[in-house]
Order: sequence, then C-alpha cells, then structure tokens
Amino acid sequence: MIRVIVLFLTVAAFVYLIFFDEKYVTTVVTGFLILFEVFELFNYIESTNKKLTRFFDAIKYNDFNMSFTHDNKLGKTFKELNIAFKEVIDSILLERQKREEFFQELQVVVENIASGIISIDNEGQIKLINKSALNLLGIKRQRHSSQLNIKTEEIAILIEQLNGHARSTYKTADGQELAVFETKYKLGEGTYRLFSIQDIKAELQARELEAWQNLTKVLRHEIMNSIAPISSLTSTLTEIIGKDILKQEDHNIISHESLEDMEEGLRTISGRSDGLINFINAYRDYTNLPDPNRLDTSINQVVQRTVNLMKSDFKEGQLVMKLPKTPTHLMLDEQLIEQVLINLIKNAREAIENKENGLVQIEVKVINQRTSVVIGDNGPGIVAEAQQKIFMPFYSTKNRGSGIGLSLSKQIMQLHGGDILLESQIGKGAKFMLVFN
Repeated sequence: MIRVIVLFLTVAAFVYLIFFDEKYVTTVVTGFLILFEVFELFNYIESTNKKLTRFFDAIKYNDFNMSFTHDNKLGKTFKELNIAFKEVIDSILLERQKREEFFQELQVVVENIASGIISIDNEGQIKLINKSALNLLGIKRQRHSSQLNIKTEEIAILIEQLNGHARSTYKTADGQELAVFETKYKLGEGTYRLFSIQDIKAELQARELEAWQNLTKVLRHEIMNSIAPISSLTSTLTEIIGKDILKQEDHNIISHESLEDMEEGLRTISGRSDGLINFINAYRDYTNLPDPNRLDTSINQVVQRTVNLMKSDFKEGQLVMKLPKTPTHLMLDEQLIEQVLINLIKNAREAIENKENGLVQIEVKVINQRTSVVIGDNGPGIVAEAQQKIFMPFYSTKNRGSGIGLSLSKQIMQLHGGDILLESQIGKGAKFMLVFN
C-alpha cells in the first residue's frame, strides 16, 4: 500500500511538473524515479511468484531443507505466507515419516510371518520373496532375490504344480506338505502374481491323528462288544464240561475223547478271545494319551539316562552315544520322551540283531537353534513302501508287532510341538530323528 501511494504521488508530481512547471531537470529525475518505483513494485510482487516456484520445486525434488523465513520483515502477508509454507512442509514430512514407518513395519511383518510370500512381475522376475518362502522351498540363502525368477528350479516346480489353478498342494523334496495360493493384482501399469505358501503338514498330521483315534475308538468299542460275550460264554462252557459232563460216568451221547476235544477247543477260543481283548485294550493308550506335563529339562540328561537303562540289552560297543558339550534345555515331558527313546532304541536293537558288526548310535544335535535327537542303526534298512506307512496305527514290519509303538511315539512328539522323521536306505540302515521346534 505504501508503494502504491508513493507511486501515485510521484506520478502526480510528474504530471504537475510537465504541465504547470517548466523545471525540466526535476521532471526528468521524477520520471526516472517513477520507473524505479514501478520496477521495485514489480519485483516486490514477483518475489511472491518466485517464493511459490521455490516451494513447488522443493516438493517436486523432495528438498525440504529450504527456509522461507528470511523475508519476514517485508510485511505481515509475507510472514503469514512463510508460516503457511512451513506448516505444509512439516505436514508433508510428517506424512512421509508415517508412510516410511508403515512400510518398514510391513517389511518386518512380511519377512517374519510363517507363510511364504513370492511376488512375480510380468517378465517373470521376483519382486518380493520372504525368509519363510526361502525356507519352505529349500532355496539357499546366499542367492539374492534379484537372481531369482520363474526359471529357478524350486519356483518353476511350484508354478507347474499350480497348473493355472488358484490353489493347490505341493510336496517338497524333504517331505513338507505345502498349500499354495495364487492371486493376481495390479500396481500402476504392471500386473503381478502373488504366491502365498503355507506349511500344512502339522495340520494334516493333526487331522490324520484325530481320524485314527476316532477309528480306533469305534473299532475297539465294536470288537469288545462282540468278543467279551464270546470269551465269557466259552469260559462258562469250558467249566461246565470240565466240572459236570466229564465227571459223569454215563454219557452215551458223546464219547469221552470228543468231550475232551470240545473242552480243549473251547479253552482255545477263550484264550484267544482274552488275548484279543488285551490286544484291543493296548490301543486305549493311543486314544487316551494325556497332555504332556512340559517342564524345563536337559535333553542331554534324558538321553543319558535312557541309554544307561538300555545298554544292558546291547553287546559291548553296539550302543554309542554322542552329546554336545553345552547342555541343551527344552520344555518337555521327561517320562513321555523317555518312552519314545526306549521304543526307538529297542527297534534299532532289533534291526541289528542278526548283524555281526551291528551298531546303534544316539546323537543330540543343535542346528540353527533347533534341537534334534537322532537314533541311527546300520541294519538292513526299511523299504520305501514301509517308510510311507510305518507311523500309521496297526501297521508293523514285525511278525509279532502291534503297530502301536511308532504311531504312539509320533503322537507324543506332536503333542510336544515336534515331529519324528525317518531316513532309510536298503542295506545302509535307518535313522529316526526326534525334531523339537
């Protein structure tokens, strides 16, 4: 406003000097003064445009270190404009910080969730792959994500297994059961494929265990309902024949020898019925196994105690134990784990029974903070067909086996959040691994 008033007065003086006064020098000086004031007013107005240009350039090039407060003395409006600019920049910085924090949080979540995630672009390059996906697919960690694409063997097999479907199951080379889901999404102008991978082995084992338990309960109930009356009736008939009929001197209808044969037959039926009842009752433990009482326990001591208990069943040098120098503690039910170890060591001893240089080795391993107990033997090994069924209830490779020991051991390990794995080659023995998570 002052500049406009001064300019107006100067123009009025210039007009007065031209028309009412003949002072030419003063008139010329006044004219130059008008030009200067107009130029200065123009710069004053242009400074606002320059400030806006600087402000938008700062946003465009992400340069938020600029200061707009050096011209606060030019007036109240300039000061208010500078304050407005600063508030806008602070808001942008705050929003950027929140977005960066959210992005970092999202990265941490994606990198540490149990599900594997793989994102592939249109050209088949991996844009995102997390640790879980690398672990589940068995991809070596030293390979960088930029080196991975759909031609990578593990990923190629995974995509082939989907075969265009939105979901499928996939079994890895090491026996893991994976559920794979594919989703397509657009980001900008590109279309991406997102694969979600989940390890469902534990869920499948839990469902399988539940199914076997339900089947066992039904079978035990139905068989017991049929066998118990037969056993009771045959016992009664045997007593009648032994006490009454055979003691009678006159029995013209049936000969003495026939009665003795009948008594022997009934006694055999009764004995086999009782044996079958005892056999069925053995499966009660499989369906009624209590929840483990898990306590902080040294697995080294558990293994040591079990080996000391079992070594009398072995010849000198047949049972070897290897423990780590540092003690390893796990949350487990000592009694139940001892039962699993006894069962596996007993099976290993039976595997080397007919071998001259038979050897059973028990070793505690700690790899990547994961503890496992390996019970290995150099026996004949287990055929591939039996390896697929060996943990099933009622299945046994022994002539007189009940088929309950290994299935019960597997159930105990699953109740501990772990598992039993088997590795075997014909002629090279077998290894049972108790894996604790």
